Amino acid sequence: MSAARSDTSAGAIAARVGGGLGLLVATYWVIQPFVVPVIWAGILAYVTWPLYRTVARVTKRPRVAAGLFTAAVALGVGIPVAWVLVALASEATHLIGVVREWLDSGAPFPDWVLARPWLAERLGKLRAESVIEPTAVLQYVTRYASQVSGQLAAFASSLASNAFKFTITVLCLFFFYVEGEHLTAQASRFVRIAFPRAPTVLEHVGGVVRAVVFGLIGTALVQGLIAGIGYALFGVPSPVALGALTFVASFIPAGPALLWAGASVYLLLGGSTTMAIGMALYGLVFVSSIDNVLRPLLISGGDVPIHFLVVFFGVLGGLAAFGMLGLFLGPVLLSVTVALATQFARQTEEGAAT
Repeated sequence: MSAARSDTSAGAIAARVGGGLGLLVATYWVIQPFVVPVIWAGILAYVTWPLYRTVARVTKRPRVAAGLFTAAVALGVGIPVAWVLVALASEATHLIGVVREWLDSGAPFPDWVLARPWLAERLGKLRAESVIEPTAVLQYVTRYASQVSGQLAAFASSLASNAFKFTITVLCLFFFYVEGEHLTAQASRFVRIAFPRAPTVLEHVGGVVRAVVFGLIGTALVQGLIAGIGYALFGVPSPVALGALTFVASFIPAGPALLWAGASVYLLLGGSTTMAIGMALYGLVFVSSIDNVLRPLLISGGDVPIHFLVVFFGVLGGLAAFGMLGLFLGPVLLSVTVALATQFARQTEEGAAT
């Protein structure tokens, strides 16, 4: 009799688990086209939430404040991103065309080098005897860059087709503002059920997102903007494209320095000695030094330490796996995993000791 009851109980549990999993799969299948816009809306709402909450409490009209903030974020994010993508695709295509013309002509040295036979001869020997032939490397980089440029151009040209996803993001952003406190309470309950031994998971996720947005992305944006202005001031071709590359390179140690130093060398090889020196000084004083000053100031929620390797692999791996969204998801996933593993090991060790 008890065995029959046990079998019935086991069958009921299996049915409930199977039904629940089937329901989750079906639900994900339905909302899968909207997952990325919803996540973007959540990130934007979380980053701007303290300011929105202050305005809503002062005005005592949360829906009006939510509508104003939604419109402001949509205009403040959508228009600059669209402009940068279009400009980046155009300038990257132009820059690749210039490099290809130089390669097709045999990668000649500039006139001021040819005017000094001793220098041209030694540079020619250095290029010929190099283990990694510079022309071949440039051809490879150009070929890879042309693929990236093509993807950027395709994405820029498809901005209109992505208007629907952007509309979903804006719509979700409004409801996240209005229902933010209720959604946070529900998420806290779920976290307590899913991770009963790690009740601070939600706070850790919030701290990591805050640190990534303000400390990493904010510093990268400022460095890219300042570098782009410098490239334009000193006459470096394609300042928008190089500024965007500086933004990406800021996640790598000494990455921006490689770009502005390369721009200085380009100006020097072109005979613009004064501009080359100015570009080098500008990059050293304004581009590279801002990292040490701005990043600690922008990181709010510094109580959540993030190891450099977690950020490095999280950003690069996240970009490869999820695209631009991976800038946030990558470090968050790795940091939460490391935090859960560390806390589990600590609690297990304490339990064994007692």
